[in-house]
Amino acid sequence: MVTYGTNPGMGMGISETISVDHTSDSNLKSLAYMGLYTGQSLVGKNIENVFIGSCTNSRIEDLRQVAAFIRGKQKAAHVKAYIVPGSKQVEMQAKAEGLDKIFAEAGFELREPGCSACLGMNEDKIPSGEYCVSTSNRNFEGRQGQGARTILASPMMAAAAAIEGKIVDVRQYLN
Repeated sequence: MVTYGTNPGMGMGISETISVDHTSDSNLKSLAYMGLYTGQSLVGKNIENVFIGSCTNSRIEDLRQVAAFIRGKQKAAHVKAYIVPGSKQVEMQAKAEGLDKIFAEAGFELREPGCSACLGMNEDKIPSGEYCVSTSNRNFEGRQGQGARTILASPMMAAAAAIEGKIVDVRQYLN
């Protein structure tokens, strides 16, 4: 599943195309903000940012799964990829297990636990007009920075997007 709009309810299966009610001004406004259109597939959509974090999608289990997937791979050169542990305890456990080294070797930046780009805090903002595949649980306009375009996905979908530099169906990589 991924989202295409500006609220978590505007989601679809990765193999589907965007389908919205064209009589709804809010739906049309959402698509305009996101730079997307009805009938479009998100597979192959280029992205500039990946955020794997938030209190809901950055548990140690999520980080282990992402590390196992990206081990031996490198993120796309044009993608900025943040990993933000869900808590200090998760950060310490990830470091104790050596996950931080796997993230660094793949070009992912391990950040301090906290809200970070989930909420566009501190310097962790997505630039206006850029796409971010995010494991946050909200994708409202401006949530990750003024003009940022947030596409919600699972940690594995986000990791695959970082590696490929575009949105992909992570199932093609799984056994």
